[in-house]
Amino acid sequence: MAESFYEPDDGSADQDGPTRWRATAATEGPWSSRLQHGGPPSALLVRAAERAAHRQTGREDLQALRVVVDFLGPVPVDVVEVRAELVRAGRSAVLVDCELSAVGRTALRARTWLVRRADQPTPAGLRTPAAASTSATAPPPAAPRPEDLPDDDRWDFGYAHHLRWRPASGVLHSAGPACVWVSPQVPLVPGEPLTGLQRVVTVADSASGVSAELDWRRWSFPNVDLTVHLSRRPDGEWLLMDARTQLEPTGNALAEAVLSDRHGPVGRSAQTLVVGPLP
Repeated sequence: MAESFYEPDDGSADQDGPTRWRATAATEGPWSSRLQHGGPPSALLVRAAERAAHRQTGREDLQALRVVVDFLGPVPVDVVEVRAELVRAGRSAVLVDCELSAVGRTALRARTWLVRRADQPTPAGLRTPAAASTSATAPPPAAPRPEDLPDDDRWDFGYAHHLRWRPASGVLHSAGPACVWVSPQVPLVPGEPLTGLQRVVTVADSASGVSAELDWRRWSFPNVDLTVHLSRRPDGEWLLMDARTQLEPTGNALAEAVLSDRHGPVGRSAQTLVVGPLP
């Protein structure tokens, strides 16, 4: 087991800390141990966006609630470099663009919105997450709690070994929709707990695998993007992912997931997939 998804690369730092990171075995994807799964590098870009927004605005009331990641190419399990640029700093929302590069080329681009957290009371008729449940440990309706389910560790690649998988419904390793509790076992970078959107992005990029309609041994279905929308910051270490894939005969597919914590739904994710036979 690696101790984190990334480790700082020596000699790489700016006023916001390291800009180059060395990928560990925890990032290894399903089709090649030399290529990263999409979740960890996407989360690394969310981290860069959050730090750039807080550093350049000085604000503590911002929460990252939406990100779109475009995958321009595969990411090797090697040193990656991240860059962030503040695009807009408004009173209610801040927009940050980020890039991740490896071996001299840009591999990922991400655009993250951070929205202000208001202090005014919740409007009548709406409920806060805490009020929506009578217990801090109550699961969403009809979903068993993660502590009442066994771990499923049958996936055999680096990224999967560094998350805990507890299927709640459906069959995780067979074709079709599935609902599963997921929790990363290691931090993104040493000494830092995962923030809400970092945790969600790390997990949500596996929705296409959780709900795969095809045999991984015969087909590849990488995603060219990942979009996550949150209504609020998720609470706790476990995320419930209710995922399904819509497969088309034209070699395309769409994977979508409803994302929840113990209190109920927090958002949705979507991935555009390109489907083809393995060589």
